[in-house]
Amino acid sequence: MDILIVEDSPTQARRLQYILEQQGYQVAHAANGRLALDAARQRKPALVISDVVMPEMDGYEVCRQLKADASLGDVPVILVTTLSDPGDVIRGLECGADNFILKPYDEHYLVSRVQFVLLNREIHQVERGGLAVEVFFNDEKHVITADRLQILNLLLSTYDAAIQRNKELGRAKEELEQRSAELAAAKQEADRANRAKSDFLSRMSHDLRTPLNAILGFAQLLEMDSLSPEQQESVRHILKGGAHLLGLINEILDIARIESGHLSLSPEPVAIGEIVQHVVELVHPLAAQRGIAFDNDAVTVCGDRHLMADRQRLTQILLNLLSNAVKYNREGGRVRLSCENVPDGRLRIKVSDTGAGIRPEKLALLFQPFERLGAEQSGIEGTGLGLVLSRGLAEAMGGTLGVESEVDRGSTFWVELALADPVAKTAAASVRPRPSGSEPDSGVTGTVLYIEDNISNRRLMERLLARRPGVRLVGVGQGQAGLDLARTARPDLILLDLHLPDMHGEEVLRRLWEDLHTRAIPVAVLSADATPAQAKRLRAAGAVAYLTKPLDVNEVLQWLDDTLAKGSHPR
Repeated sequence: MDILIVEDSPTQARRLQYILEQQGYQVAHAANGRLALDAARQRKPALVISDVVMPEMDGYEVCRQLKADASLGDVPVILVTTLSDPGDVIRGLECGADNFILKPYDEHYLVSRVQFVLLNREIHQVERGGLAVEVFFNDEKHVITADRLQILNLLLSTYDAAIQRNKELGRAKEELEQRSAELAAAKQEADRANRAKSDFLSRMSHDLRTPLNAILGFAQLLEMDSLSPEQQESVRHILKGGAHLLGLINEILDIARIESGHLSLSPEPVAIGEIVQHVVELVHPLAAQRGIAFDNDAVTVCGDRHLMADRQRLTQILLNLLSNAVKYNREGGRVRLSCENVPDGRLRIKVSDTGAGIRPEKLALLFQPFERLGAEQSGIEGTGLGLVLSRGLAEAMGGTLGVESEVDRGSTFWVELALADPVAKTAAASVRPRPSGSEPDSGVTGTVLYIEDNISNRRLMERLLARRPGVRLVGVGQGQAGLDLARTARPDLILLDLHLPDMHGEEVLRRLWEDLHTRAIPVAVLSADATPAQAKRLRAAGAVAYLTKPLDVNEVLQWLDDTLAKGSHPR
């Protein structure tokens, strides 16, 4: 039994032909309407399956001409269509089509439609010859000459197609609901993972910084005492090693925050000249030790241009680049800073040195964690994390960081960020000289309650306040005991750790604030958790200060002096 396929898409035609031939039908193919009419006249098919949308002659016209031909009028025609418009049904009736197949079609559905039409063609021939009926649809008149059975078959196929579409929509809805449930579950898992990352960062910050607080704190106190030259050198080694370890911890935690999306930034228009000058001043002592000179004036190198950046993080990036330019330079070498405008309203800050340079095959390794390209064997201090962190910070601020290098001539590292309009200048805050803390007594008096479970940290605070004879320190290791003492002893200041054995320090702070008897007592949080978001949250909860461990002994003494000198006051 012959079936003629009218389809302009070779791919669709081959698929349809394969399906029908698998059912034992003989199949011919015509690529357009005119070729289909010629083929049908040469060899009359038992069935014509025609696509609707085709160039030159669409499927409706092919059907109309087949039905108008005396020798072909009894050949059933199936139209393959999307049925995207109700007018498709009217046009199908008008041209005399016998059935519809809905795109995209299912293979089993297609075969069942073909079998249905072929089984009913003899009945169709008996019923052939209906009266013309005028139908008005969408303000247009359509003349339908199809017989009753033809109309019934076409409408049934339309209804069947609608049912198939509804089933497909139902399946799609079920799949969508399942996908939505999966996405909701994935979101919950992602939220849980983010909370776990935050908890991990908080715990690591606390657990790594807490022992360093004792090491660096007691070493700073020893440095203030009268020591022999050998003892002073030993203390300096302790402080130097502790500072190196603290820097490593800070860099690891910053990289982890960047990777987890928990890095806190405060972008603002920053005067790049001020940042460069500040960083050069910090690096200058190290450069002087090695006889390294700066080729240009750091104050004027970038003019009065501004960048949209987080001031602290931009300083951190430039300090790393300039420190590297000095550390990995030749003795008596040079460092040059320059700024240049680049496309898209951005500024590139370049730091060039006259060091040994980096071989091309090793440039890609520069931004791998802990990769120092053999510098660890040279005695030059470093962690191998500075460039990784700097690039991460630059990208977090919407910028980039890169490098160009030439062996035996030196390297140029650059950071590129968006330019910004300057903001109105405000009066510069007065900068107080760093306190020495060496005076045995500043004259302040008062009672300080320290709620801290770590014995070493309490001993450190005792040694620290021994330099303030007028200050009485009371220490407890649990939150509830601290609350009880705060109500009875009414201290002038409370120092509060967050990680306590019986309750979290944040809960202690909340209860102190809610109690009318303790609300007026200033509370400072001393914690090894250095996450900025937590510091901000606890300040908002009522803490007058958030001091991060390891403590800077001189700064803590100065802060205690200032706070106790003001006396107790409502927060």
